[in-house]
Amino acid sequence: MATPNQAYRTLDAAGVRAYVANLAHLAERLGGTPATWQVREVSDGNLNMVFLAEGPAGGVCLKQALPHVRVDPSWKMPLDRTFFEAAYLREVFPHVPNLTTECLHFDPEQFILVVESLSGHKVLRTALMQGPVNPDIATRIGQFVARSTFATSLLAEPFEKVMNRRICFARNQTLTRITVDLILTDPYIPHPRNHWAEPELTPVVNALRANAPLRTRVDALRLHFLSNPQALLHGDLHTGSIMTTEDDTRVIDGEFATYGPIGFDAGLFIANVILSLFSSPSGQNSSLHINMINNFWQEFEKTFLTLWEAQNPPQDPATHYYSTALGPISQTHKQAFLNSILQDTIGFCGTEIVRRIIGYAHVADFSALPTPTHRAARKKAALQFATACLSPQTPIFSIQDFLDLLLKN
Repeated sequence: MATPNQAYRTLDAAGVRAYVANLAHLAERLGGTPATWQVREVSDGNLNMVFLAEGPAGGVCLKQALPHVRVDPSWKMPLDRTFFEAAYLREVFPHVPNLTTECLHFDPEQFILVVESLSGHKVLRTALMQGPVNPDIATRIGQFVARSTFATSLLAEPFEKVMNRRICFARNQTLTRITVDLILTDPYIPHPRNHWAEPELTPVVNALRANAPLRTRVDALRLHFLSNPQALLHGDLHTGSIMTTEDDTRVIDGEFATYGPIGFDAGLFIANVILSLFSSPSGQNSSLHINMINNFWQEFEKTFLTLWEAQNPPQDPATHYYSTALGPISQTHKQAFLNSILQDTIGFCGTEIVRRIIGYAHVADFSALPTPTHRAARKKAALQFATACLSPQTPIFSIQDFLDLLLKN
């Protein structure tokens, strides 16, 4: 765990200006002189300081880790989380250059990451709260998840390369612990980080915690998350980690990156679209959200299969899985693999919905609802849907089954 060293200092706006001015390739990107640059703090998440520096030629985004959670200084945090975010970008950017940001600079002493500025983009969560968005945004995220996970999996590379990468990201233990605790453990037990303002939710929470088959499912998901390193995950793929315009969508904030089951990233994204659906006044945007989920999954599945089909050269036995020579058997195995990802996606979707309503770090979406009674009713419905997702008795065998279940709530 990296701790502050003598060289480390927290930057302010003036410090950011001087810092960028001392790096020629960044200063050139902004253009003009430092005196003409505009620097503003745009910190919005729980963990880091974030600044935008803009000049006549362009801009950059500078992100610096703090030795504690930004919104809770008593919660100490490792500084090296920016190292893992930089490492994640360097690994996935070549495969999704139009869907994330390039790492322009990483400073291992100041724990500063610099990427391109997205000042013209909106946070997807905010865009959804303000009104309908282009459902193709979800199609782009399907592309992102398929391309980033396939490229870092054993389906695409010899195991030696994958294992070396796994060794690197296995050190991201503090943030992985946060994931395990906040999403897969705390909401199912009495814990001081859990909270909800609506007394109407308490019976639902008590029933959820007393549901032995559901708790068994969550336990299995926790073990699966830690023991099934299928691919390099973003690890925190919610609508607050996506910046978008009508025509351009970028995934940011990869500091939770770790190896794990592909369905984890997919499940978190879908869960946050569902939270947006349940928080929509009168549910008037339900068709939008349904289309987004369907677009995401169809694009993920299509892209993943296309990449897999292209990865079957007989001369490369190191990555030659389910040979095309096997014909229909090959396709059966591939579809079974994708079906297993769907089952993981549904399970992790359920845990993310539960966490965002009764655990730590609630979502802002429900604040758009007009009354406390309305908010309580919609949160209760979301929890009941999550319970169904986590119930072993719920028959969900396809994305259409999942959407049908969602439309009933």
